[in-house]
Amino acid sequence: MDITFHGVRGSIPASGSEFSKFGGHTTCIEVMTDTAQIILDAGSGFQSVKICNDRPVIILLSHFHHDHIQGLGFNQGLFSNQNEIFICSALCSGEETYGHLQTYYSGALFPIELLSEISNLKIKTFKEVQSIFAQTFLLNTCQLNHPGGSAAYSVETTTTKLCCLLDNEYKENQLEILSDFIDEAELAIWDGMFTDNELEKFRGWGHSSVEQGLRLLSQSKCKKLAITHHAPKRTDSHLGQIKKTIKCPDAFLAYENQSFQFE
Repeated sequence: MDITFHGVRGSIPASGSEFSKFGGHTTCIEVMTDTAQIILDAGSGFQSVKICNDRPVIILLSHFHHDHIQGLGFNQGLFSNQNEIFICSALCSGEETYGHLQTYYSGALFPIELLSEISNLKIKTFKEVQSIFAQTFLLNTCQLNHPGGSAAYSVETTTTKLCCLLDNEYKENQLEILSDFIDEAELAIWDGMFTDNELEKFRGWGHSSVEQGLRLLSQSKCKKLAITHHAPKRTDSHLGQIKKTIKCPDAFLAYENQSFQFE
């Protein structure tokens, strides 16, 4: 399993030299297995994903806020692919997924009817996609705490487990559920948009802190934690200061184009 971070920002992209180290694109994580290319959210970072022509593509959407779908219209590989492209969200039915995306990518908000232009597009329920690929890898989900809802995902092959927990406003009653969900994962991806000191000010925005992720990691059997969904105004300098506060060797701040390879 190969994992690449194509976007690590939350809310809106950030541009300028002061964001060049960690990157400015919004959320998009590529997971490559032997049998499929899996995309976890399609924020602006999705435009830099090289769409595979030799295996199916699965786009798993945690939810439909614009920073998690705004890149769908800007990857040319979607319009000429010869293999099946699946899009689903564990939040809702295939019809609802189609409706949310059609609203964003048509009419007053987008110049073309995007969904009709994507080659071999199949919008399914999460359970349908889960079943289609059950013989080659396992997909699982759990519900997160975010305005409008959000879904965590795990991808598990015979040798590697990856978990993505975006977006989530962590509550103490989630400890057991999330600990179990990321149990024995090689890597869990965490929404660390804020610090503990900022949480009270942003209560209800639907995001967690860096420190909450570290505490969850310490109480789970997950091996490594990637902290992402960086606030759009956090410069490289500011993120560098936060990085220095992370004493756990198994946790890190994710950056754009960072990649990992697991056997």
